[in-house]
Amino acid sequence: MITEYTDCTELMRLIAEKKIKPSVMRKYLRDQGIILTASNAEAFSKDVYTIFLGGQEMERVTRMIVYEGNYEKSTLINARMKNPPSDGDILDFFSDGINSLRSGILPGYTIENPTRNGNMLTVQLSYRRKLPGKNKLIQEETRHVKIMVRKKSDLRVSFDIRQPSSKDADKAIELLQKVVGSGDSAEALLSHVNIERLTNVNKVEFFDRLSNYVFSNWKLKTVTGLTVKRALGRDDEDDDAEITEEDDSEGALTGISQAVLNGSGLRSNEFVQNSLKQGYYITAMEYRYSCTKEAGEFIVAINAKGDDLRVDIEKSYYEEDGRLYMQPFPKGLQDEIIQLFQQAANDVFYALIDLQKKAKSGD
Repeated sequence: MITEYTDCTELMRLIAEKKIKPSVMRKYLRDQGIILTASNAEAFSKDVYTIFLGGQEMERVTRMIVYEGNYEKSTLINARMKNPPSDGDILDFFSDGINSLRSGILPGYTIENPTRNGNMLTVQLSYRRKLPGKNKLIQEETRHVKIMVRKKSDLRVSFDIRQPSSKDADKAIELLQKVVGSGDSAEALLSHVNIERLTNVNKVEFFDRLSNYVFSNWKLKTVTGLTVKRALGRDDEDDDAEITEEDDSEGALTGISQAVLNGSGLRSNEFVQNSLKQGYYITAMEYRYSCTKEAGEFIVAINAKGDDLRVDIEKSYYEEDGRLYMQPFPKGLQDEIIQLFQQAANDVFYALIDLQKKAKSGD
């Protein structure tokens, strides 16, 4: 329900002062069939002032600015039931388990009622986190986490955890662990996409295969970041080495991009070869993709530094008049990107696990 209407004079001021990004408003108007050609924020705001926007239109603009102004970050986990649930299906098992925690005593958590839509169960989780410092006004803050449980088979699900930071994801994992149980009494087992389970060769192969994964709506343009980690058990300190476009003075990323795009593989690159010789392995990569069905690009980070794999959208761009403007994609498109990259990571990871099992058994 609309309780307050932002008039066109106020909207003009917000755009002129860049409190609202002109690119956000420009895209909204373009989607409505209105093309404005003003080259700066002040001139653009005056053009917008002449357009009559009703209450529903202003509500959509507000929602787009407030709720779609950031980038989605996610953590991927899987789970497998030991036996088929005695009552209902696998999503009913998790729904009942979460509701049981809601009705019990779970200090520090607030859990909303799980909602089911087909083969997906959605849970909203919030908790209070203490902040460092002694300022009582901002002593605590409320953190929000969204968990989407997707049914993969009668015995398997995947958890897509959307969180502001990895610490927030840890809270969601704690909750899921309580649902499945522990020890011999556990009815299900959490399965982590942890590249430490892969051999040194397959740790590189994991990112090689992800780099060559084919998506119908996006095409890999370049590699924008790479992180390598020193293997455990060496005498040297356990540290990370990260390369981004900004600090790539020696052109390592350019060579890596060429190796990926021409299909020769990461191990053919000199920097990767030297890193492997020094006992490092790849733990994260950032890829820049161009959209094939609309004018835009995005950067996605595949991060496997911890026990669980993260898929984060780092940046996205819309093209207009031959120029790229940085702006978060709509939540629906961000969600599609994350889901498909999670599926790709799952496919690649478990294919390599199966290869390792077969090699170990001698098949």
